[in-house]
Amino acid sequence: MKEIKLIALDCDGTLIADNRTITLATKEALMKAQEVGIKVALVSGRPRTGFKFEIEELDLQYHHGLIGAYNGGMVIDIETDEVLYKQSIAQSDAKEFLRKIAHLNLIHIVDNGTDLYANDADNQYVIHEYRDHGLNFNLTHDLHDTLDFDPMKILLTADPKRIDEVNEEILSICGSQFGAIRSTPFYLEITAFGVNKSSALDHICKSAGIEKENVIAFGDQLNDMEMIRDAGIGVAMGNAHPDLKQIADIVTDDNNSDGIAKVLEGIFQ
Repeated sequence: MKEIKLIALDCDGTLIADNRTITLATKEALMKAQEVGIKVALVSGRPRTGFKFEIEELDLQYHHGLIGAYNGGMVIDIETDEVLYKQSIAQSDAKEFLRKIAHLNLIHIVDNGTDLYANDADNQYVIHEYRDHGLNFNLTHDLHDTLDFDPMKILLTADPKRIDEVNEEILSICGSQFGAIRSTPFYLEITAFGVNKSSALDHICKSAGIEKENVIAFGDQLNDMEMIRDAGIGVAMGNAHPDLKQIADIVTDDNNSDGIAKVLEGIFQ
């Protein structure tokens, strides 16, 4: 068994239970790990502002925890708030992409770390993104003309069937210029090419002086694929996408049933 020096965790559907909490057993297992010097990194599609609850709940600021935000586009040292790595989409490229997908009539969501811009004020996922992540909301229907920053990602949302219908066209538009990943059935996330959670793990490990083979990573969705595949031990939650379970070293219980804790207890005993 490889020596574990870092635990990398997706948040929603993995660390976070469906009732929006961290189960007691999972919290206790992660606190014990940190107490013996094992680092914890949160690696998620969320924006930089979206980790406040998890940081405070797990005392990550006192244990030199790390964050991989925007599906790995930004890596942050929680203790110092230093940005260790950042790979955004160029403003001009983002505007051109938004022009090319305009005819698809999808809801797009973009943020700059303080403000969120979307073309629908009433969509439940738009509301979730700015409320839960502490961002100021701006309704805009012409972001393809008015965008004035380099976004970390462009989040597209629609009914899952609609995303199924347009997925291939969007991938064609992305080409080799952008990365596109289905992070949930209702989200398609566009990032700079090469950005993913495994590349984030490279920068996290470099900062912490840890080899990737000494990482155990947990996830549940397709945007976790690279991280689960490339970590020393890759764990898929019981509620994970079937494709993720196929490549994982371990399949554990779901996010409501202490899946993380059960694996960590087995390894650290």
